[in-house]
Amino acid sequence: MQCRYEQLPQQLNNNIIAPLYLIFGEEIVLIQDACKIIRSAAKKAGFTERQVFYADTHFNVSTLITCMNNYGLFAEKQLLELHLSQGFSESIIQTLTLYTKNPPPNKLLLIIAGKLDRRLQQAAWFKSIDKLGLVIPVWPLHTPQLFRWVTERCHTMGLKVEKAAIECLIFATEGNLLATAQTIEKLSLYFGPHHDTITIDMLTQALSDSARFDPFKLIDAALAGNSERCLRILAQLKEEGIEPLLILWALSRECRLLASFAFKLNQGQNLITLFKEQQVWEKQKLLLQQALTRHNFRHWYQLIGLAHRIDQLIKGIGTGHVWNALQTLSLEIAESSQVRRVDV
Repeated sequence: MQCRYEQLPQQLNNNIIAPLYLIFGEEIVLIQDACKIIRSAAKKAGFTERQVFYADTHFNVSTLITCMNNYGLFAEKQLLELHLSQGFSESIIQTLTLYTKNPPPNKLLLIIAGKLDRRLQQAAWFKSIDKLGLVIPVWPLHTPQLFRWVTERCHTMGLKVEKAAIECLIFATEGNLLATAQTIEKLSLYFGPHHDTITIDMLTQALSDSARFDPFKLIDAALAGNSERCLRILAQLKEEGIEPLLILWALSRECRLLASFAFKLNQGQNLITLFKEQQVWEKQKLLLQQALTRHNFRHWYQLIGLAHRIDQLIKGIGTGHVWNALQTLSLEIAESSQVRRVDV
């Protein structure tokens, strides 16, 4: 039977342990999480002994067969883990096929594999595994799932993180689960469990370590129209090794907000009302007003397009220098619309 990754905890909460589990996919962090859930359930069910096999180029399948066939009356319940870094060889397929025909009552087999194409999933041996046990395909998370996964992982680590900070974290790590998980661990060490709610400012400070500047000081300088300070802060951020994606996230987020404000003001809406709707901090109101007087909504939408092109540069698409492009974007925010630097 197939089971989605997010359904696995509920499936195992029923206290029904299958004789065999197959987890496959490319998301290492999710695979590790699924393994932990299965190991915990197996331990509760009495499978207290665990033996791990790595099927690399030097693997001898007979060692696995011997262990599978060792099921004496008073033998300990065993969890057998088979890690298939090299995929399914013919000898392993034969071994698993025999296992599915007569699974020993005191064994639980957990198979961990990489990505399996549709052809393999149509094979007879795969179908025999699917019929006997539980198959958990692990797919990349889409945005809503990713947001929920990050939120739950932060909660597990004793962290409360505001929505905007989670969005910032996902953007900065480009949805890479391993990088995201490592960053959450860093936040746990930086703030400690059960800290006050972590805001964007706190997140940025943690990611920047002891940086003298952070991307939000750059935002303040750009909104205030201080071009020289923008250049100094950008140079310092580059020297301190701050990720360009984090800087771009902060700049583009502000451009989107200002584009929205400028468009609604052009339609006759009231700025004070807009500030209330967006819950703008008091100290930011003057800075935003200054920026809105320098540019109309068309210019802000141009800058959103520029931010998209910078995102492509960071990902290695197109030609150009990322830090020069970030400099251009910062100065386009800081200076009046008469100065044109939009092309990267």
